[in-house]
Amino acid sequence: MNKPSTGAQLLAERAAQALFERDQASQVLGMRLVEVRPGYARMVMRVRADMMNGHATCHGGLIFALADSAFAFSCNSHNESTVAAAASIDFLASAS
Repeated sequence: MNKPSTGAQLLAERAAQALFERDQASQVLGMRLVEVRPGYARMVMRVRADMMNGHATCHGGLIFALADSAFAFSCNSHNESTVAAAASIDFLASAS
C-alpha cells in the first residue's frame, strides 16, 4: 500500500478535525477518531450501559452509527463535502 503524501495526509487530518468539531452525534456517543488518512478512517466507541438493548448487547442502531461516522470521515478526508446516499449493514454477531 502506498503511503499518502505529506500534503494529502495533512489535509485528511485537518478535514477530520474540522468535521469532528461540528459532529455532535459522534461526540455525544463517545466516538473517537483514532486514525485517518486519505480515503480511510478508523473510529472506536466504548459501549456504555445506556447503549445496551433488551438482549444485553449494544443496540444495532448505535453500531450502525459508528460505521456511518467512520464512513463519513473516510469520504470527507479529501476535504470535499460528501454525504451517503444509501447504506446497509449486515450484523454477523453481537458486539463484544
